[in-house]
Amino acid sequence: MTKKERVALAINHKEPDKVPKGEIAIDGSLTKKLIGADRYDQLGPLGSELAARELLNMDIAFVNDFPIKVVGQTDEGYDIIQGPFGNQMVDNGKSSHNYKPLVDDIEDADNYHVPDMNWCPTDKLDFYKENSDMYVVAQIGGPASNVYLCMGMEDYMVYSLTNTKEVGIIAERIMEYEVKRAKKFLDHGADAILIADDIAFNSGPFLPPAIMDQIVYPYLKWAVKEIKKYKDVPVFMHTDGYVYDVMDKIVECGFDGLQSLQPSSGMDIAKIKANYGKDLCLMGNIDLDYLLTFGSPQEVEDEVKRVIDIAAPGGGFILSSCNILVDIVKPENVLAMYNCAEKYGVYGRR
Repeated sequence: MTKKERVALAINHKEPDKVPKGEIAIDGSLTKKLIGADRYDQLGPLGSELAARELLNMDIAFVNDFPIKVVGQTDEGYDIIQGPFGNQMVDNGKSSHNYKPLVDDIEDADNYHVPDMNWCPTDKLDFYKENSDMYVVAQIGGPASNVYLCMGMEDYMVYSLTNTKEVGIIAERIMEYEVKRAKKFLDHGADAILIADDIAFNSGPFLPPAIMDQIVYPYLKWAVKEIKKYKDVPVFMHTDGYVYDVMDKIVECGFDGLQSLQPSSGMDIAKIKANYGKDLCLMGNIDLDYLLTFGSPQEVEDEVKRVIDIAAPGGGFILSSCNILVDIVKPENVLAMYNCAEKYGVYGRR
């Protein structure tokens, strides 16, 4: 069975030969530890990431061709970078912060226009399509995360309550751009689309339900509909945090799958599988807060087996960490996770 066939069966809630597995992203420093510094230098970032995915027997790869460019420097010598939506950020090499917002005054939201669509690379997607046999998912952003990343979380949360209409205008225009970007990715051979839109804290959604109903869910639902109208492909959502109480909303938006299922926020895989396993392909649930970062390989293996036993029966499950493989994850734990899944995740093994 090919990797593409394996993933497609899982998404369609059928049992393939074994549980598919993959990650949204692998941090570059972790990649270097997994494949070795010499090989990393030889292959470069993209080739090294692919080599790490192949080392771990991944079936699915997510690619994020997010366009940014350097537009200046601060007096301290830090780069000023601009994303596709027009905001600017300062990058000091370790973190970034907003430098120039989308609009100087939220009341001017109606005058906001997303920059030229031609500024949309497909380099990473093209590389994976040409050099791998993996099921390739292209990533776009959502109406919550795109706006608060460009606006700043504090302003976003305040304006969502005080200027809901204006935030909605910006979200709508950004999602129009993102859907165009998704269509371009599909034209370049993407097998599916992921809308990454963190909408919740560990305690629940960022915003009150009535506000979410105005400026988040309608634009997610519209985006899924437009993508599927253009090409009938699976559309996944990624969100961290505790979203169990809004799972019905996620299903109503038309998503085929949900990635993260963050266990440290209380996302109980057994409860989710029982109540939403027929509606959504579930992906994730392997803990990053403790297990992969501070746990032992044996603890990792025990948890991988537990999650597979709960979530894999009947299909509809893809194994991954609950976010991305960050730099502080132990390489031995990543190997333990994926080696265990490769051996233990075979359907009909018992």
